[in-house]
Amino acid sequence: MRCLAGTVRGLLLAAAIASGGQAAAQTVETIKVERESHGNRLSLPVELSLPKSSAGKVPAIIISHGSGGVRDQREGAYARAFNGLGVAGVVIDSFTPRGVRTTVNDQSTVTDADMLADAFAVLKVIAAHPKIDPERIGLIGFSKGGTVAIKAALRRYRADAAKDDARFSLLIALYPWCGDMPLDFSPSGAPLHMLLGGDDTYVGTAACREYARKFETAGGKLALHVYPGAKHDWDVPGLTAWTERRAQNSSQCIYEEVQAGKWIERSSGLTTFVNGAPAADLRKARAHCRTIGASGGYDGAIAKRSMQDITAAVRAAFKL
Repeated sequence: MRCLAGTVRGLLLAAAIASGGQAAAQTVETIKVERESHGNRLSLPVELSLPKSSAGKVPAIIISHGSGGVRDQREGAYARAFNGLGVAGVVIDSFTPRGVRTTVNDQSTVTDADMLADAFAVLKVIAAHPKIDPERIGLIGFSKGGTVAIKAALRRYRADAAKDDARFSLLIALYPWCGDMPLDFSPSGAPLHMLLGGDDTYVGTAACREYARKFETAGGKLALHVYPGAKHDWDVPGLTAWTERRAQNSSQCIYEEVQAGKWIERSSGLTTFVNGAPAADLRKARAHCRTIGASGGYDGAIAKRSMQDITAAVRAAFKL
């Protein structure tokens, strides 16, 4: 979720491992994806990285960033890692066209619903690209972007965001916040891989474990990886321990749909939304469960392990 400076060396090493030691050669295209958002016309900057050695159409993975925005040491590095597998990497910037640099201190400035709609708009454009196989397009997200990925796994959120039958063939969520619990957990059809940190106090793991159980019970295809000792941002090279003192922390917040259209904050019982409209107690409910301050840190060994798990998921889904 945070904006963290650091070296790309560790994740590029993981990319080399994922690609069998070969350089992740690529060609890069910049694409503008136009869409309507809250009555405004947005032009989303999208960077498409294609493996140079590709023959014919290749699979692609759309990359949804976290609360700190697009970072080369994470989103860019993963795009290069995917190129090493023969997969196109597609990095979306959901913040810049909205005039936002970060949502760390205020997650409402750009919502996960906004970013989910961005991802589906990009999916539609990328699926029509002459070098992309439209049947093999996945989505990976980190932190806030991870929440985008888990919501894409549910039919109700996909229907709201896509406005058509567009769908992903693979979903991967790293350290997402999982605190929205709708009544309907019907899966959208794509397999979901959730990668969680055992020591992540920024988003926690309890809600994601509950989310995973509900998703599986509803018939969803799920692979859950929990890495003991891993903190938030374990895969971003840099500080092994960092703190954001002003960050909004919703790790203790669970918002539950108790009847169609009515949502409550679970620990207080206060109503938050009714039929899509904010309830009078919304602010009070958020204040009840939300804290201020977050922490995390890089772990090279866990980053290597999670990259291996991601690589296996991509190879299996795309039949590489």
